[in-house]
Amino acid sequence: MQQSSSAPGSPLTLRMIGMNVTEALLESLPEPHCIISKEFELLAVNSAFLNLLSLSHLALTQRTLEDFWPSVRESCGVSGEHTVELVDANGKNVTARVSCQVSECIVVRVLASAAPGEALKLHHKQRIETLGIIAGGVAHDFNNVLTGILGHVAFLKHVVPKDNQGVESVQAIEEGALKAAGLTQQILNFSRLETSEQLSQVNVTAVLNGIAMLLKSAIPASIQLRISAPAEPCVVLASQVHIAQILINLIINARDAIPEKGTIAVSIDPRLGPDEVAELFGQEPAAKAYAAIEVRDSGSGMSEQVKARLFEPYFTTKAAAGTGLGLATVNSIVKQLGGVVSFESELGRGTTFRVTLPLFADDQDDYVEDESASRSVSKGCGERVLVIDDEDAVRNVLGLSLSHLGYEVETASSGREGLEIFQAAQGAIGLVVLDLLMPGLSGEDVFYRLQEIDPGVKVLIVSGFSSEHVVQRILRDGARDFIQKPFSIEVLSDKVGGCLND
Repeated sequence: MQQSSSAPGSPLTLRMIGMNVTEALLESLPEPHCIISKEFELLAVNSAFLNLLSLSHLALTQRTLEDFWPSVRESCGVSGEHTVELVDANGKNVTARVSCQVSECIVVRVLASAAPGEALKLHHKQRIETLGIIAGGVAHDFNNVLTGILGHVAFLKHVVPKDNQGVESVQAIEEGALKAAGLTQQILNFSRLETSEQLSQVNVTAVLNGIAMLLKSAIPASIQLRISAPAEPCVVLASQVHIAQILINLIINARDAIPEKGTIAVSIDPRLGPDEVAELFGQEPAAKAYAAIEVRDSGSGMSEQVKARLFEPYFTTKAAAGTGLGLATVNSIVKQLGGVVSFESELGRGTTFRVTLPLFADDQDDYVEDESASRSVSKGCGERVLVIDDEDAVRNVLGLSLSHLGYEVETASSGREGLEIFQAAQGAIGLVVLDLLMPGLSGEDVFYRLQEIDPGVKVLIVSGFSSEHVVQRILRDGARDFIQKPFSIEVLSDKVGGCLND
């Protein structure tokens, strides 16, 4: 970035040289930022910084840096965090906590600010939004890698004989990739780029029993895991992934809270009293009946400071071992399902978490266990399918899987190439499998151009990083279905078969 040529103490000239990459990135950040030269001349600011001081770009060019930051030379000589006094456009002091990074220039980020007489207010929302933007982009790329891995694993599972010595290795690869996919989904959830899960009737008791078996190897022998669940189904409207995620996060957190020996007790109360539920929600509850999942540990408990930040995304007490997403994920999921999370904790006396969720119906006797997990993979009958995806790994595994399922497959590595293939086929392509996020011509643009060529085109949207409103708009406008990356070959076969038969 070009430095200002004005002498120290003279009116600053803010360089607005177009919107190059650095300036565009600076402007996209929701937190107040500015960039200063080592001679303490202002090089650039973002709108959030101007708003903090009620300044306009014009007013800024008529002031020196010291006019609104008198102690800048003392404050930003070295990297680190400092509490400083700024001056806004009306001459009023603004106390701010800033982070300065000194290299070829000085990058200043405002962490907190306050008017006189007020306590410093941290910009938590903006900081989380910034992290979400970065994390969401990483998760998108990671999802494409996982889709390729899981797709090839699914293919191997269907072609490798069950008595082959490589079957165990294939299973281990799949388990590792699925764990990574779960973490990636947590990241997407908090970057607000996930697509809503399909909700169905879920027996919490059955999920808990399955999770208990899964977590046996993750709980040390010095810690007892006690499960108390009713014999009858306890059914809520959710997804199995949601309920499993809640249970795993709470149980693993309980494990980590126990320093050496101890107990984790997990129980399900299948029906809470109306007075108890009303007290939890602080108002008349929306559903007629509720159940509770309780996870109690004999661990070290939590301080008041930790309890105050417990559900804050990216806050963790586990240092490098934690992501800070676990409890925030639990809280987010439970709220989406119409429930509430409560807890009790005292230092040295352990912690109890309680997740209260609305039951699917008053009468749980009509519930029938879902048998879809044991269904066979449906096959095609030579229908032509066009796959449009810019990622080589995803495109290749989709082509391989669909060919294995009995479809005639053509692939395109860009939206323009896909449109050319579709137009040349003159109506012979039965289904287009279309990635939503592609460079150049986006999946959304390709979808509407496909409709211009053939208003009756059948399209299955595939993506691992998409805003929900875009997906819903395309589905309303005629796309047959949506599939979230990464996915299994069973889900792929169901979705493709359903779209072709629609």
